[in-house]
Amino acid sequence: MKLANSWPKVAPTAAPSEQLYDEYEEYDEVDESKDGCGGVEWWKYVLNRSRTSNKMLHELARDVRGVEKKRRKLLTVTQYKAICDKWEDASRPFLRKGVDYFAKFLAKLGSVTTPKGETLATAFERAKHRQPPSKVLLAPKQLQLLASLSRELQEMAGDLPIMLHQASIAKLFALSQQTISEWIRALKTLQVLRLAEPAVKKARAARYYFTE
Repeated sequence: MKLANSWPKVAPTAAPSEQLYDEYEEYDEVDESKDGCGGVEWWKYVLNRSRTSNKMLHELARDVRGVEKKRRKLLTVTQYKAICDKWEDASRPFLRKGVDYFAKFLAKLGSVTTPKGETLATAFERAKHRQPPSKVLLAPKQLQLLASLSRELQEMAGDLPIMLHQASIAKLFALSQQTISEWIRALKTLQVLRLAEPAVKKARAARYYFTE
């Protein structure tokens, strides 16, 4: 038997890579629409013990913001609700009755300053390699770097205010927390930072907008 004689002499033309890319994009969209969660892996944050909802909701919100940043597009309120509903159903044994967790989740979304996939350290490294903001060009180098870091954090946060956690920043600069506090005040004086929300003692750091 000469099966080879029945084969086509010319191999079929491969589909252009652009076409395959489009097909996969459409397939991904279909997959993600099945649960209505836009590709957010909400199940990673399902509770497995009591009194952890605050922390896990915050991490879930960071994940959502990370997905949105990656896609450069916000999810819809319907998708937010679907994400929270699925998380809440799976976490129910460890949740308190009568609590509006969707409202809590939306509040967490509004307070995310570092989306998942982005860290203060990575922002710090990027800041080292960028031209400092023009308002601080006459300032000491370290103060210029803090201004550049603030700019990176603002770009990560979009329209939301940024949180400058002084203890964490002090570790990055290998300086005292008091020094970082003084530098933040200096950046306010130079109108590089504008206070958005004052600090709440033993609760949260102040939030700012980078203004250049």
